[in-house]
Formats: sequence, C-alpha cells, structure tokens
Amino acid sequence: MSSVPTVAIVGRVNVGKSTLFNRLAGSRVAIVDNQPGVTRDRKMTWAHWSGQDFLIIDTGGLDPGSEDAFQESIEKQINLALLEADAVILLVDATSGIHPFDIEAAKLVRKTGLPSFLAVNKVDNNPRLDLVPEFYSLGLGKPWPVSALHGHGSGDLLDAVISVLPGSLKTEYDGLSLAVVGRPNVGKSSVVNSLCREDRNIVTDVPGTTRDSIDTIVSWHDSEIRIVDTAGLRRKSRKMDDVEFYSTVRAWKSIARGDVVLVMMDASEYPVQQDIRIAAKAWDMGKGVIIGVNKIDLGIDKDLWKAAIVQRFNQAKNMPIIFFSALSGEGVGQILPTAFDVGEKRGMSLSTSEINRWIHDAVEDVGPPSPRGKPVKLFYATQVGDKPPRILVFANHPADIPENYRRYIENSFRNRIGLKGVPLKIIYRKRKH
Repeated sequence: MSSVPTVAIVGRVNVGKSTLFNRLAGSRVAIVDNQPGVTRDRKMTWAHWSGQDFLIIDTGGLDPGSEDAFQESIEKQINLALLEADAVILLVDATSGIHPFDIEAAKLVRKTGLPSFLAVNKVDNNPRLDLVPEFYSLGLGKPWPVSALHGHGSGDLLDAVISVLPGSLKTEYDGLSLAVVGRPNVGKSSVVNSLCREDRNIVTDVPGTTRDSIDTIVSWHDSEIRIVDTAGLRRKSRKMDDVEFYSTVRAWKSIARGDVVLVMMDASEYPVQQDIRIAAKAWDMGKGVIIGVNKIDLGIDKDLWKAAIVQRFNQAKNMPIIFFSALSGEGVGQILPTAFDVGEKRGMSLSTSEINRWIHDAVEDVGPPSPRGKPVKLFYATQVGDKPPRILVFANHPADIPENYRRYIENSFRNRIGLKGVPLKIIYRKRKH
C-alpha cells in the first residue's frame, strides 16, 4: 500500500492560517476573513509540489482564555491533527511579534517530535524581514519568512516541508486494490463481509463504526484483490465530531492508494450531493470508479436510479452502475469481476496503429469544425501514459478544437474500447512541422 503524507497548519487566531492553506493548496478552499476565529471547522485538501502529493489540514485558531464556546473543540482538533500529521507548520504573525500563545504552541509542537517549520507570516516587504530573527527564540529552528497573501517565500517553505515527508511506502502486495467508500451507514462493511464470506469487520447500524481503513486480501478465481473498507464520508458539518473528521482524512488516503473505487450509495434515497462529490473526487484522482447501489431488497426502479445518477453527475454515464443487496447477497457477485475489468482497462496499453485507425474513423464519420474559416486537422495520436490512459493527439490548430468535438472524440474512443469506469485523458498538442 502507499501512504499519503499529511501536513498540519497550526497557530493562534488571525495569523493567516487559512490564507496560507489556500496558498499551499493553490486554490481558495478555506474561507478567509479578517475577523478572528473564522476557521472553526477543519479543512483539508490535496496539494502537489515538486512531484510530491500530500494532504494539508487547516485547523482552527487557538485563543487561550477565550470565552468562545468552540475553543475547547478547536484545541482538541489541533491535538488530533498533530496525531495525524507527518509534519507541522506553526504560523506566527511578524507584525505583532511573539505572542504568549506562540510560545505555548511552540512547546506543543516540540513535544510531538514531528518535523516542524516555523513560518513567519505577513512579511510583505523587505523592511519586515528585520522582524523575523526575533522568532528564533521559539526554539523551532530557522523561521521561514512568508507572505501568505502574496505568495512570497511559500515556495521555499514547501521545498523544505516536502524534503522531510515520507515517500510512498510499499508492501509486498502489488495486485489490484479496491477501495470501498461512501457516506456513513450505506453498508460498506456489510459488502466487504459479503465479499470475504466472513465477518472481518464490525457491522452495525450506527454510522461511522469503521473509524480506520481496514485492508482484506481476497482470492477470486486465480487472482487476488485487496479490499479497503474505509470510514464513512460525511458531508461537511459542524456537527461532525473530531474523530469522524480525521476518519475522513484516512478515507481519502485510502482512495489515493486504491486502483478502483466502489462508490456505494443507499437505494432508500436517490443520490445526494455528497454521493456525487465522492464519485467526482475519485474520478478526478484518476481512479477506476464503479457506482454500487446497495439495499435493492427494499424494492427500487433501477432505470430511474440510473437516470437520477446521470442527471446529477454526467460522468456516471461512463461508469458501471451495479445494484446489489449486502443483506441478502443478491448482486454482490458482480462486484469483483467488475472491479477486475475496470482495473485491467485502467492499465491497458493501446497500439499506436489502433489509436490512429480509431482517430481516422472518427474523423471520417464526423469531421472537425473549421472555426474562423481555418480547417482543423488531426494528424497523429499515441498513448503516453496509463492508470488512467492518456492519449496525445497532434493537430494543426489544437486551440480551435471546440469542447463538443473533444467530447465526441473521447466518446468514440470509449465506444471502440468499451471503456467503462475509467477516466480517459486526451491531450491535444500543436504539431511543430
């Protein structure tokens, strides 16, 4: 298996943690406001720097002695974040100097023994660099001057952070991995138990029983498959307790190390936004995706269910949708063969001659448009990657190929290959000569 490293950002209120979180993530994920204590919910996102993928956790700002009712919970979540983290960034404010709580926070960070980085924020100009040396006294080594707002120094900080992160850890198992994910109480553990033909995991009607991911290797015909039963993924809510939140962190890590993801949904209600969000996330991560609708013993209209999924998530039309009952076992036998089929196609290698023949046939059936009076020509294509497959197409005017024609080419490829459950990336590039 592989382990995705985690970096926690901690600090007192209003030092700019959410701004730094957004900067390191490369997007505006967290709400940023000048009002102290805006961040009360935990936030996490994927980040990528110099070839390293990792999770960032943004924590609530600590304000010792505050009468804020959320403060106790915030302090608890920071301690949990430190338990989950592989490295920690303590953020302080250059403009306000060393605050008594910065000293306490530094002590807390040192106790963890984790690789730690002291980031001094709001160093927006050269004169403020003179404010940085004071922070050596916190005992966390070199202070890293940054401007989370403008990005100054964030690259140097990231270079230092990823230098201490653990790489992907491998076990001897190198076969297909199936991650079973979904909202709490959709029956994930029951399905895993059914696949394993024994009660490997606790099964209960209480949501969130599975706090950690549990791996089980199952034999199927002459092959093996590793099944990962993950914690339930609940939509973001202030009612989510701290342990459940960090179970979600672990669940995303499990998705990251899976080859194929079974996104489970509950037949008793049509897909909700969180169901779609989970499927979309796995798809965007390049995983093979199967949509599994559990509890069909309740009696449902499968055609209406399929229509409801596709209506809410258009990419579902490119995914296998299977219906089963973990309780009775009906339909569960579809899961493993579908997973193996999706896993095989995710890693497929296509010959260049086949790809170009398919491109030629697609163009023959429907020629590319000619925006601005300039005919678009597709010259040559080849596979440049797998897991998932990536196809490079050379054209004379790639920028002029409209989105609807790109979708047509992708659908033509999918129909030729019978590609279900696998993202397909087609890249268009201008031919130089």
